[in-house]
Amino acid sequence: MDARLRIGEAPLAPEELVLLARGGPVAVELADAARERMAAGHRAVEAAAKVRRVYGRTTGVGANRHVEIEPGEGRMHSLRLLRSHAGGVGRALPEEVVRGAILVRLAQMAAGGGGHRPAVADALVAAVGDGPLPVLHDVGGIGTGDLTLLAQLALALAGESGWEGGATLTIEPGDALAFMSSNAVTFARAAFAWADVCELLDAGLGVAALTFRALDGNEEAFAEAIGDARPLPGLVAVTERLRALTAGAPEPARLQDPFGLRCLPMVAGALHDAAANLRRLLSVEINAAAENPLVAGADVLHHGGFHAAAMALALDGLRLGLVPFADLSLARLSHMMSPALSGLSPFLSDDAAGSSGMLITEYLAGDAVARLRADAAPAVLGTLTISRGLEEHASFAWQGAEQAGRAVGHLRTVLALEWVVAERMLRMREMAPAGPLAPLRRLGDGFETRLEDRPLGADVELAAAALPALARAVRAAPSG
Repeated sequence: MDARLRIGEAPLAPEELVLLARGGPVAVELADAARERMAAGHRAVEAAAKVRRVYGRTTGVGANRHVEIEPGEGRMHSLRLLRSHAGGVGRALPEEVVRGAILVRLAQMAAGGGGHRPAVADALVAAVGDGPLPVLHDVGGIGTGDLTLLAQLALALAGESGWEGGATLTIEPGDALAFMSSNAVTFARAAFAWADVCELLDAGLGVAALTFRALDGNEEAFAEAIGDARPLPGLVAVTERLRALTAGAPEPARLQDPFGLRCLPMVAGALHDAAANLRRLLSVEINAAAENPLVAGADVLHHGGFHAAAMALALDGLRLGLVPFADLSLARLSHMMSPALSGLSPFLSDDAAGSSGMLITEYLAGDAVARLRADAAPAVLGTLTISRGLEEHASFAWQGAEQAGRAVGHLRTVLALEWVVAERMLRMREMAPAGPLAPLRRLGDGFETRLEDRPLGADVELAAAALPALARAVRAAPSG
């Protein structure tokens, strides 16, 4: 366990969160300043609870908000809240998501606005270290706090779930709602989706550059003046990267390429900006105190900060941005099937009469794009009224994060298919690896060289697994 993280001194960055959560057990230390903020917040909420009602601490929750808890029942009230909210329905979340959620929850608690006892954070620190992680089942989130998931986590820490890590936390009055009042699991899943999209965006530009070379594209579409005339951050960044990848391109075959190449900077630039927007939001949310009630100095404020509207919208924007990016990948793949554009046999087949060659790749990519479109449906269009009409809205950010995870997988399939087809066309044209694309070409060395009709699954799996390496190679390409 080589990873080290000190919580509460500097904000936890999305990149750091993803790296640590996916890297296995994490050694975490709670900074003294964070411990002091938490202790001060806890003292403030305890003092307030002696002189006024505090939601979830001295009262019930939801439509039971006006029901006051009997004196001396605070601890049992907390336990009842956790037990009743835990749910425990659905599939078990991957360990990386559980680990990421714990890290996010620690960063949020360190802000000191939830009134948490430092002992609660200490239990989370212990849980994310060596040993098995609690099992959390995924059904129940609606984007107004990950109540079911975080209740399961708290019960595991309290020794009530059969977790092998054992009891590390004694539940005290006020612990329950403060612990659950967060979208930490949603934000962890969103961070993974963001990181995966950034990687696939770069890999997709590399794949497109290989197709560009195979089709003798016109590099005027990536000229610096394009970004200068329309200085959108994503457009500028994408055209710069594509110039680096296509430097030294020969005379183009066409005055104007099909949209799959010519409009790539605009489409990929929009996805770049959607991802950047999600990162900005994550940078705030994974470090923010948003618990209800919120402790602000001596004040205890009842509010709706648990509502994840901004995250839901950002995730919807990200997923929608994936669709045209994948559409263009499918379009470029189809262009390579056409003798009018490739100058080769239909479907890049061999010389046997009627050979289908790479024909089925269009079907495979079309299926993946169709699934991606379905998962891009905006989650914020959902509606819900619960708790006897008191809670009449939800963000559905949880659903948006889950859809994003699936959408990433569909995009990975489309890009892998285009890569396999592009490499085949480059080989058929006897184009040796050269220039800035040489490192990218070498990553496809393991693709099958036979041209006769055969199943393509092994090549596609190999390409999909190599997309992260392709993304690194794209980032390493020297800019002009």
